[in-house]
Amino acid sequence: MASEYGRIKYFHKKNGGVSSARNFGLSKASGEWIVFLDADDEMMPNNLEVLIGLTEKYNVNIASSNICVKEEDGNIRNIDLRITHEMLFHNFIKALIGNKAIFASGACIYKRSLLGTKPYNENLSRYEDADFELKLFVKSAVAMTPKVSFIHHGEFAELSKIPNNKKEKDFIFNIDFAHKTFWQKIKMGQYINEGSRTYTDGVNSMKARYGLSYYWKYAYLIIRKWLGVEYKLKQLLGFV
Repeated sequence: MASEYGRIKYFHKKNGGVSSARNFGLSKASGEWIVFLDADDEMMPNNLEVLIGLTEKYNVNIASSNICVKEEDGNIRNIDLRITHEMLFHNFIKALIGNKAIFASGACIYKRSLLGTKPYNENLSRYEDADFELKLFVKSAVAMTPKVSFIHHGEFAELSKIPNNKKEKDFIFNIDFAHKTFWQKIKMGQYINEGSRTYTDGVNSMKARYGLSYYWKYAYLIIRKWLGVEYKLKQLLGFV
């Protein structure tokens, strides 16, 4: 395809993991806007039109769209967000926790100047997106649309239980709570909760690794529950 279309450039590098590949691609990019697309992702024809349209309409450096998931049986599952129209979020991490937004690499566009040179930690090979979003989404407001512009192929998903020898390269075991905002810590509590469930000795490992910070997991669960109740009350009162 690169040989057929002059605007497409193809670069090859030795396999060094997804973070290394994204940083390498970024170093070769010359455009103003960046979208990262993984092997299990599929852009819909409207993807760039939707995302660029949001950046122009709301004058932001980051824009995101909703996604759908193609399951192993071939069925398409839509992601139900708690928004019915475009929104501008100044606290995108809170929006993620409240299910008003979703973050998927190929459904998000970034101003090139916002990313720096190596936004992805190349020492991580799992949950590298989590490290990326926690750092990036406190820097800029994000425009979000419930419109779908991206398909994630769930048939390529990882197994539900993760071997313990993957810990050292997993962001879940490399979280740093120092100098983080309240909402960053709540989001990190979500990752601790997920690590507790997906690793074979997750609870004990998380407690040993994080001590009292382990209990941000429960703060996340409480906040998520409250945001859900708040949304339902607003629905009943006709505010959404």
